[in-house]
Amino acid sequence: MAPSRSRSRSRTRYRILIALLVLVTAGLAAVLVSCPKERQAETPAPTPAPQPEPAAAEPVPKPPEAAVPGPSAEPVRPPPQGLLAIVIDDAGYDLSELQPFLELPMPLAVAVLPNLPHSGEAARRVLAAGKELLLHLPMEPEGGENPGPGALLTGQPAAELERLLDEALRSVPGAVGVNNHMGSRATADRTLMGVVLGVLARRRLFFLDSRTTTLTVAASEADRLGVPYLARKVFLDAVDGGIEQGLAAAVAAAARGGSAVAIGHVQSGELAAILRRAAGDMERAGVRPAALETLIAGRGGRTAE
Repeated sequence: MAPSRSRSRSRTRYRILIALLVLVTAGLAAVLVSCPKERQAETPAPTPAPQPEPAAAEPVPKPPEAAVPGPSAEPVRPPPQGLLAIVIDDAGYDLSELQPFLELPMPLAVAVLPNLPHSGEAARRVLAAGKELLLHLPMEPEGGENPGPGALLTGQPAAELERLLDEALRSVPGAVGVNNHMGSRATADRTLMGVVLGVLARRRLFFLDSRTTTLTVAASEADRLGVPYLARKVFLDAVDGGIEQGLAAAVAAAARGGSAVAIGHVQSGELAAILRRAAGDMERAGVRPAALETLIAGRGGRTAE
């Protein structure tokens, strides 16, 4: 009985040992299987190096589209090359004659005669219409014509000349300059013109020489006394071949020389209509109407034809 029990105990130990070996082997196998996964989880994947962002492409400027003129597009015209100042003389007699000129849509100067029943009202209307106002000063002519009330005559004392000129300027308030009415004898007299231009220098007014004589000394006296000076280039009447011919000559002179002055008369009933129609022709010729003061400013106040 003792040996049999001894062999039974040996078999039992053997079985236990085998079971232990199986468990150990199974445990080792489990450990070996799980270890690579754990190492892989614990080791972070390498971070890729940051790549520089591509530079943004600069916008390519879009070429300007060519302007395609439509059916109503106006033709391209050359820029104005010359200035034309237009003066309307002899206002003050009749207000109805004056009105068509005040309605013209262009710069314009109106010369009003002094000491007439409508002188003051004509001056007021000229200024209200935004036009340039001149005193149309009566001065002695070569012939026997009557220049009108308050005329300046050669041989008058300086004090009398100054009184008459002051009176005339009060009769046409707001005038920025003076031009001569008649005056072919007076404007050729150096003494008389020295007195007249001396008064204008003190009052800071300019003188427009109507050039009723080639013997005028107004330009040299104006230069001596520092008075801004302009001279008439064309008369818009029969003297220079008629209104339309004279206007064409004035436009050509302005385009050629940079500026010109044309003088018409308020009694010319058709003159206002001709000026209105001529606006397009002036523009096509490269000339635009301008105030006398604009011409003077462009010349620095110097004497000019």
